[in-house]
Amino acid sequence: MAKEAFKRVSYKNRDILITLQFIIPSIAIMSIFILFPIIRAIIMAFQEWVLTMPSPTHPFIGLDNFREAFGLTHFPIMTVNTLVYTFCNVAGRMALGLGVALLLNQRFLGRSFVRGLMLIPWAMPTVVVTNVFRISLDPNYGLLNALVSKLPFVHGPIQFFASGPLALGTIICISIWKNFPFVSLMLLAALQSVAKDYYDAASIDGASGFIQFKKITWPLIKPIWNILAVLQILWTVKEFELIYLITQGGPNNGTNIIGIDIYLNAFRFYKVGVACAEGVLLLLFCLLFTSIYFKSIQKRENL
Repeated sequence: MAKEAFKRVSYKNRDILITLQFIIPSIAIMSIFILFPIIRAIIMAFQEWVLTMPSPTHPFIGLDNFREAFGLTHFPIMTVNTLVYTFCNVAGRMALGLGVALLLNQRFLGRSFVRGLMLIPWAMPTVVVTNVFRISLDPNYGLLNALVSKLPFVHGPIQFFASGPLALGTIICISIWKNFPFVSLMLLAALQSVAKDYYDAASIDGASGFIQFKKITWPLIKPIWNILAVLQILWTVKEFELIYLITQGGPNNGTNIIGIDIYLNAFRFYKVGVACAEGVLLLLFCLLFTSIYFKSIQKRENL
């Protein structure tokens, strides 16, 4: 009966039914593992959730969790750290990734080997990367620290994680080294999709390498660049593992960003409601930034 009913369905409706058969499982999985946790976290942000004072009802307390989050003594420095970490990190990844992609797009001996070698930092687990740099930057027996201390303008070993600004800058450099290969890989794929005929015609017209990049390469890879920039910002602003494994937000909140603070409030101070409020603030920031970014790009394209 079901087969006969399916045969009587028109081709148009049959295509819709087949499409729904593929879409519904994906929607169900996304609803269970993505949409439901987001909605649940938003609800918890307006409830009383303190694990040291268990309550069977978790009453709604309005904006109290948000007031407590904004009232944290380290909230200003955490906000500044988050913005500095995100901006410097993404700028470094994108600039270094583009430079390496342009280099690997050229023909030279051993290019395939170098391309594979470039992916090693990105493929390494974060815990391995943090341990390697913590050991190599140790002021007592770190090899990298010993090499840096031999520079003319450096006097003795450096305490890379002893002060907030230096620790934050060091972690930014480590994060750039860890994540720029992904940007390079995506941009390299975009560069290889550009037809060689454009460059041949530009060379015949006498265009220099910089002019070719400005007039040919950049306009063609710019859409990929924009998408990568948005993804890198959204991934970086909520980064957690790298900072937590090295400094846990210290010293004196010098490397504390919102991703670290959400974890500390939830699992160290047991203020789950405040942590959910900070998560909602982070979600709003990501949504607002994404909408403004793509609207600005759309306006530029319409000019």
